[in-house]
Amino acid sequence: MISVVMKLPAQNRRAFGPLLAALVLWQSSCALGIILHPDGEPNLAAWTDRPHEDVVGRWGNNASCVAISSNCVITTQHQKAKADTLVEIAGNTYTVSEIWNHDTADLRIARLYGANLASFVGVYESTDEIVKKIVIGGYGNGRGELLQNQGITYGHAWDDSGNTTLRFGTNLIEDIKDQNTVDPFTSDILIADFDGLNEGDSTIYESIPANHDSGSGWFIKVGETWQLAGLSRAVDTHFEEGHEDDPNYIVYEAWFRDRADPTKPRPDYLDAVRLGSYAKWISDMLPSVPPGDLNGDDRVDSFDLAVFGLRWLRTDCQPPDFCLRADSEPDGDVDWLDLAHFAVHWLDDHSIP
Repeated sequence: MISVVMKLPAQNRRAFGPLLAALVLWQSSCALGIILHPDGEPNLAAWTDRPHEDVVGRWGNNASCVAISSNCVITTQHQKAKADTLVEIAGNTYTVSEIWNHDTADLRIARLYGANLASFVGVYESTDEIVKKIVIGGYGNGRGELLQNQGITYGHAWDDSGNTTLRFGTNLIEDIKDQNTVDPFTSDILIADFDGLNEGDSTIYESIPANHDSGSGWFIKVGETWQLAGLSRAVDTHFEEGHEDDPNYIVYEAWFRDRADPTKPRPDYLDAVRLGSYAKWISDMLPSVPPGDLNGDDRVDSFDLAVFGLRWLRTDCQPPDFCLRADSEPDGDVDWLDLAHFAVHWLDDHSIP
């Protein structure tokens, strides 16, 4: 039996039925894709105020993930996974070599064999997420046909693209809930909703998770960098008329108006696991990278020297990667002190048990 207790802002409260429906989707699909506001998908070539595409990956054939170190990704754990799961990210495919699951929260960290990712993000640890604008990025179904009643668009269907296309959209965080239970996981969550055009707190490129987007990232911009605030976990489920709450009659749609009376707004619910609550666990679980190993193969050799040489005398090294760790101090630049540190570990081999 699914149990849930939530406190939403008064203007967004709805009956328990739709909320239960959201969690039915969580159980039945075991993966959520980003479908967008009816004003259309953004042109990613022109829309630059968003995270880089290379930080979001495709987890197997049923979900999404986000890079949080040079060789690790984070995702939700309710979708099926095993140690040889394939992850596609930054144009390459990697095998998952190790997995760490949180004891209670719907979170999973996975190490990618042989990965040396140049783009990854840190965790947003501030507690001021409410009303923050987010960018959501993930793989999965896109927006299908518009749905209308009485000549008014009340939503749109999901398309059948599967989790092969990366999409980004936006939204606003509306609320936070601690210890929210969807068996067998209890997680702190961030809550948002899917508004109609010029209604509520709608944003440009308003987005909502759809099928295959469990583990997609909710990103908040801090200064000039993006940090990961949450991972998509649940979204409203809709049913054929006359078959409410029956999982045999699920229809994959997104609503921003009431289907029975489209003159009334009814924004869909969506939530994400709140990563700030688990920042220490994430930090503790990330495998340490041996000093001097810049390409992630557990050795310090000519391949690492090549990585170091490409970053020699850089003065713009920033967290979380600090010029792919060539800035070993780190102090923002790659100089003679970093070269000395690298030389100390020359020919170290940590691949030998």
